[in-house]
Amino acid sequence: MEEERIAGPVYIVLDIPSPMAEWIQSVRKRFDEERSLLPAEITLTGSCGTGLIEQGQSIRKIARLLDAAARKLHPFYAEFGNVQRFENTDIYFLDVKDPAPFQAAHEIVSRCGIRFEPSPYPFRPHCTLKLRKPPETVQELLELFFLQAPKVPFLLSRLSVYALPAPDSCRLLHRISLPV
Repeated sequence: MEEERIAGPVYIVLDIPSPMAEWIQSVRKRFDEERSLLPAEITLTGSCGTGLIEQGQSIRKIARLLDAAARKLHPFYAEFGNVQRFENTDIYFLDVKDPAPFQAAHEIVSRCGIRFEPSPYPFRPHCTLKLRKPPETVQELLELFFLQAPKVPFLLSRLSVYALPAPDSCRLLHRISLPV
């Protein structure tokens, strides 16, 4: 049997737990129906800092390398800040109050031996709320920008690898819980 290999866009993320995940999904449903079908997450690799996982690599090998990297990480609490927009894009996202633990996790994962495509953008931890489509009205734009995430810390304790074959679908390729 032939070993499955990476094909298409693949990201490594920190999964956002309940109840924050459900809050994110409700915001996405309101502002970007397509995004609401994807898991609530904060991307570690694939959008900035490092690009997507390079095509053709063995999923089994990626899982093994990521498992080893995860042993160097530990669960940590995070809290969302404000809604932001990446310059010259229609990508709206929540930033995080303290980017330091995300930066450390990004560095460990990006240097674990998995090959990544280059990215022209520096790493910035965020949770995407609206992607690709500008707000339809000024009212929608104002509602989005003045949106306040619950000011409650949430524990990030799980890494996942997701393939995104289409903008509104994803497939879990691997998941690992961070050691306590």
